[in-house]
This record gives sequence, structure tokens and C-alpha cells, in this order.
Amino acid sequence: MATKKQKPHQSGRVVSVRLEEELIGRLDSLAERTGRSKSFYIKLALRSSLSQLEEYHWEQVAARFESDTIDRQFREIMAQITEDDEAAKKARKKKD
Repeated sequence: MATKKQKPHQSGRVVSVRLEEELIGRLDSLAERTGRSKSFYIKLALRSSLSQLEEYHWEQVAARFESDTIDRQFREIMAQITEDDEAAKKARKKKD
């Protein structure tokens, strides 16, 4: 169902997330014990872990790129070796 686009609020935009009951219960308890809002703890958790998640993602992207590059270079080298071997065999046959 489409909703009207909200105007930006000075404290940020609203994001909806579905959470398991167990997480909601823990969040409710923490907020109640400390007198802070659930939003406070959700923002805190995101701020503290988002950099690590981004870093992990870019490490994986870099590793895939490196692996793909190595694989491509290996295939190119092997193709060149195969071509060189074929050329050498043909040259030997011509000599014989």
C-alpha cells in the first residue's frame, strides 16, 4: 500500500523494521530500565555496528575482485602456455 512521502523531520527520517519478539522484549526491558527510548538504542546499535558491516562488505568485495583478477590472469597465462606449446609442437613437426 502506497503512503504519502513524509517531509523530512529535523531529527531524521522514519525507517520501519520487523524484529523478532525476543529482540523487542530485550529492547523494551533495556529502555525501561534506563529511561532511554528504544529509538536511542536502535540508533546506538546501528552507529556502533554499521562501520564494521561496511568494512566487512568492502573486504569481501576486494577479496572477490582479487580472486577474480588472479583467476583471469591464471587463465590467460595458461592459454598462452598452451598456445606456445602448440606452436612448439608444430615447429618440431616441420623440422622432422
